[in-house]
Amino acid sequence: MNAFVRMTGPHAGAVRVEGKARAAWRVTVVESATRAPLGTVYHCLSYARAVSLSCNMAHDRKLHLHLEALPR
Repeated sequence: MNAFVRMTGPHAGAVRVEGKARAAWRVTVVESATRAPLGTVYHCLSYARAVSLSCNMAHDRKLHLHLEALPR
């Protein structure tokens, strides 16, 4: 299985916090061939948290990391 950790964002209005739409960064493990998520898609409310999570996921699973995100 070829897979990698992918971080994208910010996605405007991706999550609601206290009734307000907020931008979020998405972090997930995806399959290389189909680009489909292989599990949970995590939504982080800050760029720093998304980078930290994606680096930890890539390291723990021994996968490559693709950053397709911008800080706000």
